[in-house]
Amino acid sequence: LKEWESILTAEVKKCGEALQRHQCRPVCHKYGNEGKCRFLFPHETVESSYFEPETNSVVLMCRDGYVNYHNRYILVFCRHNHDLKCILSGKSAKAAMFYISDYITKMGVKTYEMLSLL
Repeated sequence: LKEWESILTAEVKKCGEALQRHQCRPVCHKYGNEGKCRFLFPHETVESSYFEPETNSVVLMCRDGYVNYHNRYILVFCRHNHDLKCILSGKSAKAAMFYISDYITKMGVKTYEMLSLL
């Protein structure tokens, strides 16, 4: 078990650097976000995860502001980049629903634009 944990840790480091580290590119500065990353990098560093009752949100631990929030097992076994967020309800959940719908359908018209026509 110790050997497996050691191998997993090495793979997390290797995959994390290759797949999860953010580097700003021109797409980061679209839509009037000149001079700042529209994906909000770098993230604020946080020593340990906690619940924020004032905003009713979970703040995830972040040791490196340029690395996406990720799950080590998903990272190693699926070997793709991903970004984890705790979305409980409300505006964040609605925004995520629109983003996912737009992303998987890749329509010319955005979901929120389509819904406004109804």
